[in-house]
Amino acid sequence: MANVGESYPFRAIRRQSKAQLAQPEALFEGKTVVIIGATGVMCSEASKILAQLNVGTLVFGVRNTKKAERLATAIVSQYGLDPGRILIKKIDLTSFESTKTFAAELQSLPSVDVLLIGSATNNTERFVTGDGWEENLQVIHLSCALLVMLLLPNLQRSATERHAPTVISNVSSSAVRLTAPWVKYPCPNPSAAGYLKDVNDGKASWKLAQYGICKIVSYCWFEALSSFLDPSQVHVHSLDPGVTKSPLSTSSLLARIFLSIFGRPPVVCGRAIVNSCLPVENAHGAMLWDYEVEKPTSFMTSQKTQEMRKAIWDETRSILEVLTSDASEAYANLDQRGVGVYSSHLDNAKA
Repeated sequence: MANVGESYPFRAIRRQSKAQLAQPEALFEGKTVVIIGATGVMCSEASKILAQLNVGTLVFGVRNTKKAERLATAIVSQYGLDPGRILIKKIDLTSFESTKTFAAELQSLPSVDVLLIGSATNNTERFVTGDGWEENLQVIHLSCALLVMLLLPNLQRSATERHAPTVISNVSSSAVRLTAPWVKYPCPNPSAAGYLKDVNDGKASWKLAQYGICKIVSYCWFEALSSFLDPSQVHVHSLDPGVTKSPLSTSSLLARIFLSIFGRPPVVCGRAIVNSCLPVENAHGAMLWDYEVEKPTSFMTSQKTQEMRKAIWDETRSILEVLTSDASEAYANLDQRGVGVYSSHLDNAKA
């Protein structure tokens, strides 16, 4: 197992720039792959690779439908995919209502075999959504968690009908390692408003830290989710596909200089993303770095971070259950399994 986090940044930077990933070969015939943020630089490359691997149906969950239509046209033209096998659905993760509407529209699909969450934002200034949350926190974590809980019954049904695991892949980033020094742990005072409120209201000394902290929050939530799910039915993991030039990553001079030297071609990141659409062995609840399972860093296995993970799970639940009874039902179904029925990679790392 790779442990690039402990030697970050030198080994990670070298691997970021030098990795040569083979084109994935596993076929996705008959599978429905839902891609949130499909028009992003890396996910658009992943969409093209999936088309070459005979994907059954591609569902683009996007904010900009016109851009998605152009991507769909290019895929049909280049790879001959039947245009009826690409569905374009609008979703705005800054809105809980939009997220719920998107999930409802997917209920009519015969199956959902892969849920790939590849959308993100990287605001260097503070913006608050119409729902009253800091935009990074809602887009990166809260709306994605809501979407997962609403689509979980679809994924479970598909797994049962196909007798094969479905996959939830959360595209993360190196920010999970970089931002650890800026993390503030939950206050021990039980009367405090809550950890997520602290993250929501936080004023990071480093203006890019909020993005990374929200990525850590999201990663912790997916770790917790994985402990409730049998990986032979629904397999859950996160992925760091490396970085390439994109509107998000080129917002600062430092990022532009770094990427001009070490940035990957988008297709390399796309290959890592497509590989993450498969139930990679020993990756349930873990972080993938390219095609390998990354060993958890000491930060992620610390007692304080485990307490933070529980706070994130519990507080997210209390937020989502207010939004819709469907989320409450999904959580109740998880409760029937019991906490930690399936051992996580963190438990294995400590053994």
